Amino acid sequence: MKKKIMGITVLMVCFCLMFMGRTASAASVSVDKIAYVNTAEKCLVLKFTEFSESGYTYTVTNMTTGKQLTGSVAAKVTSFSLPLGESYAANTKYKLTLKGNNNKELTVYYYTGDAVNGLSVLKNSDESLRVSWNVQNGTIYQGYDVQLAESGDSPQVKVLSKAEAGTITSRTIAASSLTNHSYGVYLVGYRKVGNDLCYGQGLAAVFDYVKKPGRVIGVSATPNSNRAKISWSPVSGASYYRIYKSKKSSGKYTVAMDNVTDTSATVTGLTGGKKYYFKVAAVGAAGSRKSVGKKSTAVSASIPVVAGQVKNVKLMLDANKNLALTWDRCANATGYRIYYKTASDLTYKKLANTKTKPYSLDALDSGTKYSLVVYAYTKVGSKKYLSSQPSRTLTFTPSKYMNKHYNKLLANGVRTIGYMGNKCIYTKKKYSKAVKTAFVNYKGYSSPTNYLIWISHYTQQVTIFEGTKGDWKMIRTFICSTGKASTHSPIGVSKISYKEPGWFYANTKELYVSHYWGRNSFHTRPLWNSGGVQDPTIGKPASHGCVRCYNQDAKYIYDNMPIGTTVVSY
Repeated sequence: MKKKIMGITVLMVCFCLMFMGRTASAASVSVDKIAYVNTAEKCLVLKFTEFSESGYTYTVTNMTTGKQLTGSVAAKVTSFSLPLGESYAANTKYKLTLKGNNNKELTVYYYTGDAVNGLSVLKNSDESLRVSWNVQNGTIYQGYDVQLAESGDSPQVKVLSKAEAGTITSRTIAASSLTNHSYGVYLVGYRKVGNDLCYGQGLAAVFDYVKKPGRVIGVSATPNSNRAKISWSPVSGASYYRIYKSKKSSGKYTVAMDNVTDTSATVTGLTGGKKYYFKVAAVGAAGSRKSVGKKSTAVSASIPVVAGQVKNVKLMLDANKNLALTWDRCANATGYRIYYKTASDLTYKKLANTKTKPYSLDALDSGTKYSLVVYAYTKVGSKKYLSSQPSRTLTFTPSKYMNKHYNKLLANGVRTIGYMGNKCIYTKKKYSKAVKTAFVNYKGYSSPTNYLIWISHYTQQVTIFEGTKGDWKMIRTFICSTGKASTHSPIGVSKISYKEPGWFYANTKELYVSHYWGRNSFHTRPLWNSGGVQDPTIGKPASHGCVRCYNQDAKYIYDNMPIGTTVVSY
């Protein structure tokens, strides 16, 4: 009774499977594939274009014994090697069914048997490939396929021969069908068993194929600050380009840039005032193999002498009390270019070209946060060459900065005297009381007495303050004459060390001498012994290092400034 029930159950299951097979049969797919038998490892190898998003199941059937192997492989694989182990038999047909979880399936037939060895791949002088092998048993397979697969996750398979007789032992692949690539080269025997084409023993090799690229033409060189832009026409088959440079047209060329994938590049680190020569070569590459084409003809570029980096960029107030930008003069600069950007800007925009400073920033929105940089530029002929180095970046909101740093901005407007040969760079303009007070207080100068003296060489003025550090108040200011360019006055912080009633010579004298830096002192202009003024110069550099004053001002310091009073000479 139990046997009868079991038999009915089996029949019902078979019926259901047959019904399901008719209503939901797997759909066969056609994909690019490479299939062969690795006879040394007793494996079935399959490389294919993936056709399932969520994995595969497989069934291998020995078509002689009917014995089966089943299993699964991970999602998105494009190749696998399936060991047959004890199920492997020579000269035997196998059927592999690979089914995706999307109910699509691929069927491949294999036929085992050792027939070939000695696979070799060589490149011919005409850029073609010669694939060779040895046939050791010509009765197993009817012919051989030579196949190429480009490297990659989903290899593009190229079947390059079909139905080659089993006695063929080489195959030439034309250069026209090849590109620079690392190829998998596969020799696969095949045999037709019944109505099924079976893939047989396979040998595999990897070959890095590279064509020698042609010569680069159309090369040009555009000079700029410490650099040159090199451009050229594209070369068919080039994987990348190599730029060479030399200081002589016929000299030794060294590699300036490599692995350039575009048709232009900028060579940096060049010296202004020098002439350079450049050549470009195309390079074909695949895997570890490279082939360098013939270098182009040389082109030259004379690198201009251009200003360097702008230093000491800072914010200050201009004459109209507007927020302004200033910086130190840059050698070789014809002018300066200011760039800005806000938080929403991806790149910097040009604010202005200017030859003068400070540059007023009153055009900026007072409530917007900005980043500013300054470049120097040098004009050579009709072209402006921008420095390769920007200044440091200033980031600020104008209104917030003004409110927080007003004294600093006033102080930043103060500068010292400059020299060009025997010429002094100074001004006849005078700082305001607010600027003078901000300068000494913001800079944090102190004095052991209740007084502080500031010599401004740039404005040729002496200013005297009373108070303490951070709370100095101006009590007297007057013009003076400091040292000439050849005998300029010392710069720095010192103190009044001692005093003398005067210096007396055969015909002249200087009175009310207050020493503040060695023999450098405050005193009157040179006077005749009779009392008249021997040298009336005042308000511009004229002394041998001392600070010349009107009589009453020199006497004020002599009478009222205690020994030890700090003197700021700037």
